[in-house]
Amino acid sequence: MSTTGKSTVSHPLRVRFVETDMQGLLHNSHYLVYFGIALNEYYRALNYDRLARGEADNAELRVISAEVHYRKPIRFDDELEIGVRVARMGRSSITFEYRVVRRGDTDPAAEGRQVWVYVSRETQKSTAWPDDFVSLIREVEGPEVFAS
Repeated sequence: MSTTGKSTVSHPLRVRFVETDMQGLLHNSHYLVYFGIALNEYYRALNYDRLARGEADNAELRVISAEVHYRKPIRFDDELEIGVRVARMGRSSITFEYRVVRRGDTDPAAEGRQVWVYVSRETQKSTAWPDDFVSLIREVEGPEVFAS
């Protein structure tokens, strides 16, 4: 998997000692945590309160797939930019792509992808995105992210 290098939102992070393994590398479990931090910043940048909207719709977002591709070692105290963008949006699913770049570098140290689904709490089945969210993603990411 390779992302385009274009991120809609990017968030800076510095690797903390507690996040490293005995080799001094960023432990693999923290990549998904970093993706989650970037995703929160994505929604914040869009000024979209997904938790409040989920409460109003009696629905929630659930991860159904997550991938991490390790390209280069990341070490303690490295300064990173975690980029996120929407790669695809369907009726009830959304695919986010992540790109982790070390400060001063242009090539990704890691890339990732997550698929989230909007699920009705009542039926426990996927449900269509709210119209305001669809419109917002179309405005921010463009029409090309929508599945045909």
